[in-house]
Formats: sequence, C-alpha cells, structure tokens
Amino acid sequence: MALSNTAVPKYYGMFRDAVIRGEIPVCKEVEMQMNRIDDLIANPGIYYDDQAVEGFINFCEAELTLTDGRDLKLLDSFKLWAEDLFGWWYFVDKSVYQPNPDGHGGHYVKKRIKNRLIKKQYLIVARGAAKSQYESYVHNYYLNVDTSTTHQVHTSPTMRQAEEVLAPMRTSITRARGPLFQFLTEGSLQNTTGSKANRVKLAATKKGVENFLTGSLCEIRPMSIDKLQGLNSKINTVDEWLSGDVREDVIGALEQGASKNDDYVIIAVSSEGTVRNGPGDTIKMELMDILKGEYINPHVSIWWYKLDSVDEVGNPEMWLKANPNLGKTVSYETYQLDVERAEKAPAARNDILAKRFGLPMEGYTYFFTYEETLPHKKREYWQMPCSLGADLSQGDDFCAFTFLFPLSNGLFGIKTRNYISKLTLDKLPLAMRNKYEDFMNEGSLIVLEGTVLDMMEVYEDLDNHITERDYDVRCFGFDPYNAKEFVNRWESENGPFGLETVVQGIKTETVPLGELKKLSEEGMLLFDEELMTFAMGNCIVMEDTNGNRKLLKKRRDAKIDAVAAMMDAYEAYKRNKDAFE
Repeated sequence: MALSNTAVPKYYGMFRDAVIRGEIPVCKEVEMQMNRIDDLIANPGIYYDDQAVEGFINFCEAELTLTDGRDLKLLDSFKLWAEDLFGWWYFVDKSVYQPNPDGHGGHYVKKRIKNRLIKKQYLIVARGAAKSQYESYVHNYYLNVDTSTTHQVHTSPTMRQAEEVLAPMRTSITRARGPLFQFLTEGSLQNTTGSKANRVKLAATKKGVENFLTGSLCEIRPMSIDKLQGLNSKINTVDEWLSGDVREDVIGALEQGASKNDDYVIIAVSSEGTVRNGPGDTIKMELMDILKGEYINPHVSIWWYKLDSVDEVGNPEMWLKANPNLGKTVSYETYQLDVERAEKAPAARNDILAKRFGLPMEGYTYFFTYEETLPHKKREYWQMPCSLGADLSQGDDFCAFTFLFPLSNGLFGIKTRNYISKLTLDKLPLAMRNKYEDFMNEGSLIVLEGTVLDMMEVYEDLDNHITERDYDVRCFGFDPYNAKEFVNRWESENGPFGLETVVQGIKTETVPLGELKKLSEEGMLLFDEELMTFAMGNCIVMEDTNGNRKLLKKRRDAKIDAVAAMMDAYEAYKRNKDAFE
C-alpha cells in the first residue's frame, strides 16, 4: 500500500477492534489516545505509511534477538507503539538548494518534503512490560538502518537500568542472526589500517554502540541536565522519567539540543512515579491537556496505561489496563502475589499500586490526590469577604498567607500570598528555582531582599496587597509560633475582632483537616495558583492510634505552608460564620 490519508493503521485497527469486542480493557487515558488516532485517520493532511511500519518490524524480527538468545517476535504492544511512531507523515513545501548539472552554482527550488509526524512519544506503563526492550529496538533500528542518524542518547536514573537497553544491542551484535548484522559484524575491530572490507562495521565500544559505516553512535548519559544540555542528538530515549530520583526536566534538556534536527525523536518511558511535584507531574499535566484536546499537539504520541480506580486492583480482568503485556512478559501469578503483599505489608503497598497498576501513589500516601491538586480556572475576588490564615516563618519555609472566600453552594475561593528571602531563593537548586520563578510570575510568591524576612516589611506588602484587591478580611486565623510581632500590629490597626489563635498539633488539626479533605474531594476548594498545587501535592499526614491526624511534609523542600495557612483560615471562618451572614 502506498501512502494513504484514509487508511486505518493495521495494528491500531486490530487493537481497536479487540477493545470494541471487549477483549482488551482500556483506561480512560488510552481511550483518549485512541480518539486522537481516529482524528489522524480522518485528517486529509495526515498520511499513513505501512511500509515504514513494516520496515521497522521486519528489521527487528529478522535481525535482532532476545537477550537469552531466542528469536525475537515483536509484542503486539510494541507494534502498536512503533506504528504510532513510524506510521504517520505529512508534507510541507520547502525551498531546497539544487546545484546546477555542470557543478557550477545552483538555485533554490520548491519541493514537497515528507516529514514524520511524531517527534515525542510518552509511554507510561507498568513495571514488567519490557519497555526497555522497546527502547533498545528503536535505537538499534536508527543506528543501523537510518543512515542519517549520527548521535543517539539513552539516559536512565541508574547504570543498571541503562544496561537493560544496551544489553539487547550487544546480544544482537554477538549473535548476528540476520544478513545485515552478519555484514556489519564481519571483520576485526582491531583492524584499523587494512582493507575496509576486513574491518568490523558495528561494535560495542567504551563509548557505547558504534556503527562505523554510518558514523553513528548510541551512548549512555547520566540523567542530569548538566550532562544532557547542548547535545545535538537525533534519537533519544529517557527511562523512568517519573522516578523519585529525577528532580530535573531531563526531557526538556534533551529536546533543546535535539530540536536542531528536523527529524528528531524522543521516547520517554516510565512506570508511574511515587514522588510529587517533580518535573514528571508537570509533564503529566501537559499530557492530560493534550489527551483531552485542550492543548493540540499532533507531534506527541501518548500511551498511558493505568487502572481507572484502586477498586480494580482486586479484579484480574482489569489488570491489562495497566500492563498490556501481562501474561507475556510478566505473569498473572506475579501480579497476584504483589496484590497479596500489598494487603499484608502496608510499607510496600504504595510502590505496588504505582509500579504495577499505574495508580499515582499520591492518592494513598499523600493527603490530597493528584486530581485534587489540579488548579481550577482563573477567578478574581475583588471586594469580596474572606477569612485570612497565616503560617509565619522567617527561615527557609514560606511565610504564607491564604485567603478563603466563602461562595455560594458551599464553595470556597482560594488565593495565597507567600514570602521568602532573596538568600533562600539563591540557595535553591536550579530545577526548584525555576519552579519558584513560576510562582513569582503568577504573583503568589514574593521575594524580599535580605537574609532573613523582616516581618514588618511582610506586613506592609500584605496590607498593600489587600488594599489593592479590596479584599474584605473579616477574620484572621494564625498559628502563634513566630507570630507575636505581626499579630500585635494587625490588632493595633484592625482591632481584635475575628482574631483567632489556631494552635497546630495532632489534637487540634484532625477536625479541620478532615473537613478540608471532604471539600477537596468534592471539588469545592477553588484555587487557580500553581503554588497552591505545589503545596497541596506535598502534604502528607501523620495519624495516631486514635485516628488523630497532623499535617506534615515528606522532605525539607516540600513546602506545605500555604495549606497550613488555609487550615488556619478555615478554622477562623468556622468560629466567625456570623460575620459572613
């Protein structure tokens, strides 16, 4: 079949039919990706090339091998992902320089250029799906078939994980099962001066895996921005980018260099993560916007496998939602043992839910679920009555103030204003400083000069902010720690009415935390600032044997001060409801 702008992709068509028949259960994220592919099929400007897809499949099955020496038969999921990567094309008109036949001079002519559609592919799939093998096959293909490839990069959190990608490549070289690999590996690596016919063309070296015939190199790089910036790599794979060890946007760093190539590829593969507010969470929010159609980006392929609910963990018929290769690369028995382990060993539960079933751990360890931390649409509250909460700090924590606006139907609008010193900002690592700059740009974080916050300077800025917004502050709740100077001035200028001391502790926090959690679950806390998303995503709770709960953060850099201030504001509101009637 030639290029077609109406054809249904072969492997996607088989997958879709199986889903419709009820043979393959899928989560809502995969359903949305299927809708995106259906849109590509219907788009007259997008073409499907079955030959490009079959070329990749035939190369893999004819030339490559499994690490144990067995012949390779590509998994259906691999064919589905590869089809999405290799199968979609579009045309653009470009001016191309064409030399004259006599070799003297030349001129520009307009030509219709065929471009591959997909530049980035995100795969979020459960542990045990053999996703590293897929990365290895793509690298192998571009290293040995695409002669325009010169530089490939693979990055993983650890060398052990990186080895899972390179090991199949080395095995293929050693075994040389197909005619292409037999040709590329014949000769001697030590023969560098004799006949080129006697020199090996493909070999594993200290640098990585090299194709001397095309001048292409596939190498491993540490998962660090410093080691990934400034490259000009055409083919890139990123392993376990949702890992808790990954605190930088390594995908963005790779793309900065890769985008110099018109035909670059980035494949980002990972199981679900167990750490909040890293770059991974930001990327997932963007991917969800693309899947929903709120952000149109046809150059991105997204296969996000997960259970739709924790309730499905007990139903083996639903497990394929999280791992499409279940029963092939990992057994149902292994999954069943993990389910039993999660029930008997609470310490292992979170990791199993995330890594085996694609369920964000946050919903089961952290106080607010991932969905509860997503910001709402922008809204302003000019001249509206509110309760103000404060969590005051002069150190590395935020000096946080949260405004709580009672709305109709039991809803609450939320705005926050936070302060840190210039010294605190300067001491931050680059990735976190970039996040703080986002908060500064949205106006939720104010940086004041000096090494320690001057509480009177904080007071004056907050007072000006309240005046500018014309907020009607009718009560003020505060944790007394470090608050004496600030509260004394507030009382002297605003009077004692509505001034509420809210002592933070396990006995006093239980009730307001429970009530705020209920409001959050029902989508009744309307916040629109990324800083509040950040703070809510960092919240965990400590619970004693009596069921009492206290708000905590898991790491020093996981700031929760805006949520603590929200709790103070909520408690002050409850004590002064009559002021809002």
